[in-house]
Amino acid sequence: MTSILDKSKITLAEIEHSRDETYHIYNGLPLYEKRFASIMSFHPPGIAAVRDETSAYHIDLDGKPIYHQRFIKTFGFYGGSAAVVDDPGWFHISTKGKPQYKENYDWVGNFQEERCVVRDREGNYFHIKTDGNSVYNERYNYAGDFKYGIAVVYDTDGWAKHIGKNGSEIHKKKFKELGVFHKGFAIAKDNYGAFHINKEGESLYTQRYKWVEPFYNGFSFVCDFFDQKFIINEKGKIIQTVVDENSILIKNSIRKNLMSKLVGHWNTQILYSIVKLEVLEAIKKGYNTFNKLNEYLGIPNPSLDMVIRLLKLWNFITEIKGLLKVNYIGDLLTENHPRSLKYATLMWGDEHYIVMSRLFEALKSYEPQFKNIYDLDVFQYFEKNKEKGAIFHKAMKEYSVDYDDLLLLHDFNDTKTILDVGGGSGHLLEKILIKNNHIKEAFLFDLPAVIENAQTSIKDDKIKSKIKFILGDFLNKIPIKVDTIVMSRVLHDWDDFKVLEILKNINLSLKENGTLLLFETIAPEDSNYDVGITLNFNLLVCTGGKERTQKEFQGLLNKVNFEISQIKQGKSKISLIIARKRTHSSRS
Repeated sequence: MTSILDKSKITLAEIEHSRDETYHIYNGLPLYEKRFASIMSFHPPGIAAVRDETSAYHIDLDGKPIYHQRFIKTFGFYGGSAAVVDDPGWFHISTKGKPQYKENYDWVGNFQEERCVVRDREGNYFHIKTDGNSVYNERYNYAGDFKYGIAVVYDTDGWAKHIGKNGSEIHKKKFKELGVFHKGFAIAKDNYGAFHINKEGESLYTQRYKWVEPFYNGFSFVCDFFDQKFIINEKGKIIQTVVDENSILIKNSIRKNLMSKLVGHWNTQILYSIVKLEVLEAIKKGYNTFNKLNEYLGIPNPSLDMVIRLLKLWNFITEIKGLLKVNYIGDLLTENHPRSLKYATLMWGDEHYIVMSRLFEALKSYEPQFKNIYDLDVFQYFEKNKEKGAIFHKAMKEYSVDYDDLLLLHDFNDTKTILDVGGGSGHLLEKILIKNNHIKEAFLFDLPAVIENAQTSIKDDKIKSKIKFILGDFLNKIPIKVDTIVMSRVLHDWDDFKVLEILKNINLSLKENGTLLLFETIAPEDSNYDVGITLNFNLLVCTGGKERTQKEFQGLLNKVNFEISQIKQGKSKISLIIARKRTHSSRS
């Protein structure tokens, strides 16, 4: 077979690869006589990366090398630069085969819009210019190519954001996942699902999906969590149904989803039992074979076999050559992990679990049912039963990590005296004091058994010496006067009448121009995704409380002389509501 002789009119896009990927074809004929070990596509101005039996380089349309240098691996030319691999590492060369800069990297991408992603020897990603200089000082866990002057990067915490060609942020929003902009919009993902954003980082609509595609001439193909598929416009309105519940595939998917919900209680009790048996704790202590674990736990072989099989299936543990190892998710259910949920598991699997069996009665009467089972309301019960109360307050402490980022968003500079009302273990107050050494006095106010537990829970002696522990009930009277009061997830435990009583007592304990900081979930006005909707059932049956909307918080606060000045949203579902006590002049 002879090669094509006249190459003056070749269209690069029409050049194909031979089936064995060893030479290029144009109009059904080989471009050249030579055969290679492997080839890549031609890029302007007519150059392709190839590899022969010994090395890699670039060829022209005649199959001839365009330079003398040889490399371990070569890639296509983009904007006059090609990525290559040699003994020192990865770097870029010109069409003459010469390095474009002195540095070499663990990996490099291709130049797009005069910017290229590189990864250094420490695994950091960033962008360089064509001269090899870094575009900015920041380093990321990942960085993508620039498109229309904007790139996606993932920071060290795993959050994705958009940056411009100089490295500055395009907007202040961060997401779990993020795509490049296409025709003015990008695909993003938060805790609730996938959606589209504009260049200000704002969502185009409130609905969330399992996945979405980029907009194509004003419309996008999307899939919801039941696998129903639609076409939406740029306002999020469904303009066409592609596959809905009339499809047998979707009917099966919906039924399967419902079946899973019906047995959701299995998971709660499985986790509760595993934690209570201390299976994961035992493995971490070195009882890391079946026989050792069996002897330590003292449960029947079939029971332990069931547990081990499930822990492997859920990726809580791994078994290598007969040795069991606790993975990250399993470690979250052990005592000393900094983000442990051990006590939350013990709490949800015991009284809260039993009380949920009375949800039908709670819904019929819109009254809590805890007292009907345990003869005391939930807080009286945990006050009287100290062991159970300790578990409850340790669980609340575990959830306090949800506030960490919010604490950084509030300026405590004007705070001289601070009171945590219903502060439980005191963990939140401890964090505030650690970050704000200037605060002179701090008070923790709660029921006697709670305060007793808090006094042993706070380990930092220096911080502990700043705190005065006050016994009492915030439904009656708070005998302290301060300039800042903190309440974390307290109000959602009570009905509106009790909330007003609490806020009246709070108001009396705040000095003029004092600040009230409420850490609460703010329920959305719509119900497009679950923020407090499911939790409200538990709150009703246990305490008679509920999650509230911003309007509901504003209405309650206004009635007792508070005004919301700011609301700050953290990375979790918890928001920080900053309310100011109205002065006499502002009331008149």
